[in-house]
Amino acid sequence: MSSPFGSSLPGKSQLLIGILAGLGLVALVQQQILLRRLPQLRSVSIQSIRSGAAALDVRFSRPMNRESVAENSLLTPHQLHQWFGQQDRFRLLLDPEAVILSPQKLNLAGKDRRGLSIRDRTLWWDPRPHLLAVVVTKDGEQLQLRRKNGDWLPLSSFQERILQLEPLGNGEGVAFVTDNAPSQLEVLLQQLTPRAISQQVDGLADPLPGEIESLASGSLLFAHLSSNQRGELLVQVGGIEAGSDSTWIRSAEFARRNLNLEGSGAIRLLPDGSGMVVPSYEGLDLLPMNANGEDSSAQSLPGSRELKAFCTGSGRAVLLRNWPDYRRSIELVIPGLPPRQVWLGDAGVMAAACDNGGEKLWIVLRAASPDIQDELLLLDSSGTVLKRKRMNGWYLASGAGLDFDPATNRLLTVMRDSDGESSRAALIDGSSLDLEVLAPQVVLARWLPSGGQLDNFFQFRQ
Repeated sequence: MSSPFGSSLPGKSQLLIGILAGLGLVALVQQQILLRRLPQLRSVSIQSIRSGAAALDVRFSRPMNRESVAENSLLTPHQLHQWFGQQDRFRLLLDPEAVILSPQKLNLAGKDRRGLSIRDRTLWWDPRPHLLAVVVTKDGEQLQLRRKNGDWLPLSSFQERILQLEPLGNGEGVAFVTDNAPSQLEVLLQQLTPRAISQQVDGLADPLPGEIESLASGSLLFAHLSSNQRGELLVQVGGIEAGSDSTWIRSAEFARRNLNLEGSGAIRLLPDGSGMVVPSYEGLDLLPMNANGEDSSAQSLPGSRELKAFCTGSGRAVLLRNWPDYRRSIELVIPGLPPRQVWLGDAGVMAAACDNGGEKLWIVLRAASPDIQDELLLLDSSGTVLKRKRMNGWYLASGAGLDFDPATNRLLTVMRDSDGESSRAALIDGSSLDLEVLAPQVVLARWLPSGGQLDNFFQFRQ
């Protein structure tokens, strides 16, 4: 008996072959159209993890000729810079010695690997950070942001006291600790939307405040915060009751991960997000980011040492070491090498900082004399003193640090006057060591990194 389908199979096979051939032809035509289409700009974002004064990450729709992009793109005002990367992802890195005084205009141009030119794009970008401060008012202490025009923008309600300030490393918020009653601390996070990159110069603006989120509150004896350049936030709190201490990390996507860590002091996240520095009674431990409890991969540095600063673009760090004979030393830690001593003396070390590459260091020394006298030293990575300056009439406030900004080559700190009655945010030029004291009375001050990304404007359409 013959199959009832026998007579229809040849016709269906020919139809199927025709459909497949048609689809193949359509795919070939689409491929040829895409091959002839000009390359597009996918996204541009401000990059905080950098070794230069500032950086942009640029992504294209297809692999580009890096030499062509470097030759045809124009940066205004001109700054020494380099292009790095391959395929469709490049990074524009400004020279570490560049000093940025205004927004940067970038005209992007160049060809892909087939010689097709991208349609020229122009964007504006301001790598300079914003100054955050806890300002003292008649109504209490308030977290405020200094606008680029010099005005101050309130970011919080009035508090009895604000004990710590920790900007997120991606510029998308600032965490702070309030103390409005005995043993009643609260950890708050003010969310911010960066607006430091735009297609028009008028689109550049100060960060836009969002919601304020409570991360921890209650009967707390201490709270410590640390952030890295990915925007992750470490929260370390301890309560009155035994066993009430807890430590966790809040990711940039708002997820929480609890850590089972015990330290003898404040834990610090590494800037690049690869790990954390945990103080112990034997010294300092370097743990990977996913560490929990005992970790066999931990690296330890014994001795009475305190972490003073990270050199964020090089993996280097600055430590303070306390010696049994009451002397103190400053050490530069270089990955893979023993700590390098760059200063040793009897003076008190009030604060220390370094540039991104760890080639320049700044330390504030306080002489042991009847009158408080602070001196700022600029050193190179070998310990040679390049410049020194006495802070006549001013001295570092208790607990103040030095916060370095590579974009403007300035240090930020809080200083008190010689009478000890007023404290001010102070800007210090990283080369001349000249001091500029700002007007409002503050108790804390930090840099908020520049941030932002453009991708919705440059969507690649097939």
